[in-house]
Amino acid sequence: MNVHRMIGGLVVAVVCAACDGGSGGNTPTSPSNYNGAGTSATPGANTVIASSASVFTPPALSVAAGTTVTFTFEGVTHNVTFDNVSGAPANIDATYSASVARTFATKGTFPYQCTIHSGMTGTVTVN
Repeated sequence: MNVHRMIGGLVVAVVCAACDGGSGGNTPTSPSNYNGAGTSATPGANTVIASSASVFTPPALSVAAGTTVTFTFEGVTHNVTFDNVSGAPANIDATYSASVARTFATKGTFPYQCTIHSGMTGTVTVN
C-alpha cells in the first residue's frame, strides 16, 4: 500500500510542476505585474497603456485607417478625451483596471489627454 501512496504523490507532484503551481505564467495583468516605475513593461501592438504613473505608453502611436486601438487602464482612474478633430473616435469616460477599444476609421492626427491628470497626453496618427 505504501507503493500506491508514493505513486499517487509522484503523480500529484508532476501535475503541479506542469501547471507551475499557480505561480508565474503569462496570464496576470493586474497592476502588481508592472515595473517599479508604475508603467507596464511593453504594450502590445495597437495598445496604449494609461499607467498608474500618469503617462500614456506609448505617447504616440501610428496605425492604418480602420485599426482598433485598445486603451488599457491600470488600477488608477484615467479618461481619454480626444481633441475636437473631425474623425476622432468617442472619448473614454473615467475608467480603471479595464481595457476599452476605439476604432480609428479616418486618416489624420488625433491628440488626446487625460483630463484628470495634467500633462498626461498622447497622439494617434492614422495613415
